[in-house]
Amino acid sequence: MSFTNENDASPASSRRVLVVEDEFFIALEIKSALTTAGFDVLGPAGSVDHALDLLHDTKPDAAVLDVDLAGERVTPVAMQLKALAVPFVLASAADRATLAQNSALAEVRNLGKPTDMRQLVEAVRAITDALGS
Repeated sequence: MSFTNENDASPASSRRVLVVEDEFFIALEIKSALTTAGFDVLGPAGSVDHALDLLHDTKPDAAVLDVDLAGERVTPVAMQLKALAVPFVLASAADRATLAQNSALAEVRNLGKPTDMRQLVEAVRAITDALGS
């Protein structure tokens, strides 16, 4: 299955995307969709500590975050991404009310779960395209 559009002129290949997802098969699906679309994937990271370690070493162009990582909130990662001015989207089952209680996540687009991989690729492409060439 292809997650790309042949008519897309957006050069994703130079864009690095951090994936933070604790569910192994979902993480692989996200990584596969982004890689197929031409993105360079950093991770996936299955914990806050792993994600922060990756961010310490490499600044991504964008990120895809799950909110709940085995009972741990992704908030420290979201705050670090904001401090680095790295745009991100959420791929989470968290509801709007839960997200609204967290200032680091309140205004961020949530693609929900199960996540439509075409929508995810389009959302990541949109936030990376906004960075310019």
